[in-house]
Amino acid sequence: MRIIFTIYVVFVCLGTTYAQWTKKANLGGVGRHRGTGIAIGNKGYIGLGHTNGTGVNIDFKDWWQYDPASDSWTQKANFPVLIHGAVSFGTDTKGYVGGGSTLTSEFFEYNPVTNTWIPVAPCPLAPGDVQCFSVQNKGYVYSGNQIAEYDPANNAWTMMANAPIVFGTWSTSFASNGSGYVKSGTNFYEFKPSQNTWISRAPFPGQTSNGGAGFYRDNKGYFVCGYVGGLSVVTNEVWEYNAGQNAWNLISIFPGTARRFPVAFAIGDKGYFGTGTNGVNFNDFWCFNYDPLGISDQNKDQVKFQAFPNPSTSEIRLIIDSDAFITSTKSTLDVYTSAGDLVLTRELNHNELTLSKNDLGTGIFMCRITLDHSSVVQKLILQ
Repeated sequence: MRIIFTIYVVFVCLGTTYAQWTKKANLGGVGRHRGTGIAIGNKGYIGLGHTNGTGVNIDFKDWWQYDPASDSWTQKANFPVLIHGAVSFGTDTKGYVGGGSTLTSEFFEYNPVTNTWIPVAPCPLAPGDVQCFSVQNKGYVYSGNQIAEYDPANNAWTMMANAPIVFGTWSTSFASNGSGYVKSGTNFYEFKPSQNTWISRAPFPGQTSNGGAGFYRDNKGYFVCGYVGGLSVVTNEVWEYNAGQNAWNLISIFPGTARRFPVAFAIGDKGYFGTGTNGVNFNDFWCFNYDPLGISDQNKDQVKFQAFPNPSTSEIRLIIDSDAFITSTKSTLDVYTSAGDLVLTRELNHNELTLSKNDLGTGIFMCRITLDHSSVVQKLILQ
């Protein structure tokens, strides 16, 4: 590898992150995929799903509560039926689950106070294998290009405006305080319930086709893992969506095993993620905490680097912000394959270097530059 001593004075910020993933207690039940997960108040819930790696399908109906305060799981009342691919959404006080492989339009309400499931009004759609959302304590369930709103106060569904496109199976969604967002392939749309309108947003730029998981926290949305093209290829990319800027940033590489069909939800200012499969079914569980060191936005903006040309047929030059580099006490470079394998790691002595195809080969790589406790991640392509 050639180290270059030239220092540039123009820099471009490519997605600064202070993201931190922390391994938490495993789900109490067995590993699975195509389960469902929601937050109700300050607790999380995961359950249902299936395993089918041996060619024999095994569905589940167990339902588990996660308490972030104690990092512990408690098994709760089973869902009424064995099921996978169910859809769900949570409000401040209740959870709602339905559709999927066993139910068509039937939905059930979960009350965490009484630990009971009761049937509610059937949905006008027959949803499955998508991730639904709630906005201001109303649920939104979509299928194809249709979306229905559920009002728990009236136990009633209302059909809303059709989406401009047909959302595919295993699409992913999250909700902010006032809108829901749906990703299907590279298509990305915002639904505004107050206006009953759909708005096209910046296309998703990552590898994930579908089958990832999404959550919303700290005024940004996040998409994690999923499959790429076909089910056999999975990714560990973590993408952040900033609605104010209508912009995407690749901010992290999920430190666990890459997978498809996980679940995710947010409680307070933290995201939670777990289960899924890559052929092996997982019951691990992770917490995503943004800016755990409490570094100010002013300091965040000081960490920048530029990569060019990208894509490249020979080599890619990396330039780190000289001010941030000089003031850091430790600077490191890590390069991962798209599958998450670490192929290069080294301490940096200069703020500029070149990555060559002769060193790494061809493909898609994730380059992470860390200055002290702050990291910048960028996707690099060598053809």
